[in-house]
Amino acid sequence: MPSEPPATIWQLPRPQVASEDGFVGLGADLEPGTLLAAYRAGLFPMPLHGLHDMAWWSPDPRAILPLDRLRVTSSLRRSLRRFEIRVNTAFDLVIRACADPARSGGWIDEAMVRAYVSLHELG
Repeated sequence: MPSEPPATIWQLPRPQVASEDGFVGLGADLEPGTLLAAYRAGLFPMPLHGLHDMAWWSPDPRAILPLDRLRVTSSLRRSLRRFEIRVNTAFDLVIRACADPARSGGWIDEAMVRAYVSLHELG
């Protein structure tokens, strides 16, 4: 059963203050309550290389996939047959694979892995 974490102690910036590249601020923490408050406000964390504080972003436009207009072509349908789609399976392993430091341009560090695993464990 999902549970709501304690509320964040941080006052998060509004997305309207975002710079042209979507940057809204530095700081806060990655506690589950902070992550949920940030996502609910339209913000997401992504560290900046070399900085200790977490950077928060709200790009405009956001990348949104309109699934109600998704057109699955026959070639895509054939390709999908080779895959198995699962939900809520091995979350820890999946996020650690995404955080692989050997990946070019990777930005998911150990602090983010721990934060999202904690959030996932809440349901």
